[in-house]
Amino acid sequence: MKTLLIANKHLGALVLEMLLRRGHDVTLITADAENASAIWAERLSVKTTVKPDRVPLVGEDIPAGLDLVISAHSHRILPAWVTRRPKRGAIGYHPSLLPAFKGRSAIADALAAEVPFTGGTVYHLTNELDGGATVMGRSGPLQKPVQVIWGEAPTQIWRRALMPLGLELLTEAVETLEGA
Repeated sequence: MKTLLIANKHLGALVLEMLLRRGHDVTLITADAENASAIWAERLSVKTTVKPDRVPLVGEDIPAGLDLVISAHSHRILPAWVTRRPKRGAIGYHPSLLPAFKGRSAIADALAAEVPFTGGTVYHLTNELDGGATVMGRSGPLQKPVQVIWGEAPTQIWRRALMPLGLELLTEAVETLEGA
């Protein structure tokens, strides 16, 4: 499948590797050239556009004939003209049990609320921040809880549970969409 990955940091690099392993033709858009996604893409000779989140996307940034758009550790809200282009949809991963704790500080907000569980959700991208419906996987909605360990910092729960969960849920979403 021809896939546009909009990603940053380590989760983006892991998703990029997963997509390439599955035979996807991937183009990457990333916010800066120094993050793990950009570095990994360069090593793997993946076509990459570096564009800060505050700089709008233009038509030439988006490849023609897209099958899928995936957002992984990106804070860019995509315009409707981008999310409507791919044949099989536009999806993203968010580190909360949506609709709870939307936005960039989702993990910190969940910890501040002292919830016993947080989690991750793969959802359909819309022009509303973290606002699309949950993607359905083989066995149901692609949303899964993880236990909060008291005293854990946002970066700790991200590395321990939420980043690996993001890769797991996005992999299942891709597998499901490949069969669609």
